[in-house]
Amino acid sequence: MNYGGEALIVYVDVLFFENLVINFLILMVTKRILKSSSSSLRLFLGALIGAAYVILLLLLPGVKAYYTGLAKFMLSLFIVAVSFNPRKINEFIKNLCVFYISSFVFAGSAFAFLYFNGTGGFVRNGIVYFFGNSKWTAVFLSVATVGIIMRVIRELWVTRHIKDALLIPINISIEDKSVSFDALVDTGNSLCDPLSKLPVVVVEFRAICGILPEEIRKIFEEQKENDLSVVTAVVSKSTWFSRFRLIPFSSLGKENGILIGFKPDFILIGKEQAQRNVCEVVVGIYNRPLSRGDGYKALLGPELVT
Repeated sequence: MNYGGEALIVYVDVLFFENLVINFLILMVTKRILKSSSSSLRLFLGALIGAAYVILLLLLPGVKAYYTGLAKFMLSLFIVAVSFNPRKINEFIKNLCVFYISSFVFAGSAFAFLYFNGTGGFVRNGIVYFFGNSKWTAVFLSVATVGIIMRVIRELWVTRHIKDALLIPINISIEDKSVSFDALVDTGNSLCDPLSKLPVVVVEFRAICGILPEEIRKIFEEQKENDLSVVTAVVSKSTWFSRFRLIPFSSLGKENGILIGFKPDFILIGKEQAQRNVCEVVVGIYNRPLSRGDGYKALLGPELVT
């Protein structure tokens, strides 16, 4: 093969191995971004198909059908189907889009690293050739770049999606006091009061402290909410004694914890046009932030909004 007027020797086995590794790394990044449960064996098979296609192009340069955009698009469909085994069309499209974006970002990053490092590379008949001593450094730096960029994109998308679809305003009322803030509809929140079996809304202490009795506020301000003897002694003398509950939990970053909870008069969930009044519920108080940047102050179980 000629490159720039000079003969370039291409070893088929080396080219196959390089493409196999690169394809596998791209598929691995795609899996991490999608949080897919696809096995490493499936990813390897998908990478193997892509590497085999490259060798096919190299060995059969006269078969023009293999070089068409349609053929390459069909190949990508096959790779995604084998690697991730999507069951629904929307899942398939999502996997395919992330795979394409990962591939494009990887290719651009690899050529950029090779260019700035003074190492060569070119494209011929749809096959990418890298040469030089730094190509593997460029490959792994490119994969890292893809992972970082795609993670940022995913976080931005998730944040916007949460704002648009999963945040819902709530108002908690007890006696003559109330507080309002946004809550996140959390499908993983299945907490319930062990005595009454009522669902639990987990709320940040700082969001609800204004309606709590002084003695209960002091427990959280002094960070003694995990001291069962202190909690029991204070709650037993509180004017809200009949309202309070102790709720065991094993999430929120802690195993075998206890939330101090209380039964409000009612909770209003949703916007004014479709607001629900819920009385049979317990509020659990959590003494840490629930979100980054104060996006929401509470976690709602899905049964409270359906």
